[in-house]
Amino acid sequence: MSLQVQGLRAGYGRATILEDVSVEVAPGEVAAVIGSNGAGKTTLVKTIAGSLAARGGRILQDGDAIGGLPPEKRARRGVVMVPEGRRLFGNLTVEENIRLGRQAARGRDEGDDPVEPLLEAFPIVRERWTQRAGLLSGGEQQMVALTRAVAGRPRYLLLDEPSLGLSPRLTQEVFRLVRLVVETTNAGVILVEQMADQALKLATNAYVLDQGRVSASGPAEEIRRSDAVRKAYLGG
Repeated sequence: MSLQVQGLRAGYGRATILEDVSVEVAPGEVAAVIGSNGAGKTTLVKTIAGSLAARGGRILQDGDAIGGLPPEKRARRGVVMVPEGRRLFGNLTVEENIRLGRQAARGRDEGDDPVEPLLEAFPIVRERWTQRAGLLSGGEQQMVALTRAVAGRPRYLLLDEPSLGLSPRLTQEVFRLVRLVVETTNAGVILVEQMADQALKLATNAYVLDQGRVSASGPAEEIRRSDAVRKAYLGG
């Protein structure tokens, strides 16, 4: 059981961004993807989610090839993405946004409501329940975006820069929420992050993207201790 990307090739127009990229995450694990701007991190998760067509390679969910499926069918199978910038429906309330997230779980809505533990741990989301999402702060919007994704009962969650634009305090809260999501849902998470040190501390495994290729991979703590990674991405 895992989400596997094998030999992925992807890009835009005439430009190839990813070449022979392989990544894997199992349920209950966090795979951090770090790298400099332009390395192909967002291209990777967009291709896995289906919003960008792959040019080569395979994407497997629990052994089933899903590379030919449209994004909505991947979401219904439990491959759910939270894109950079949150992209909530600003004119809808928090409750309405989360209700839309639940639609992706139709047919997989067995068991306890996965949203409830998040609302208990992060009561600010419940306090904003009837407010329009567009009026919330950036940190609050990110919490709602993650909660909406969890409402879709993800088996695999793709997070693209969840800390983007947030203060250090709110970044810590978002990472705490990601950890809780893994604990309560057992979803496998592919975490794309510029805050490399925080991402590696949270992750089980890690991949370093460099100019569209995986230049290093392995246990997250091992990658974090690497001299090359520390110098390039951790400021040490």
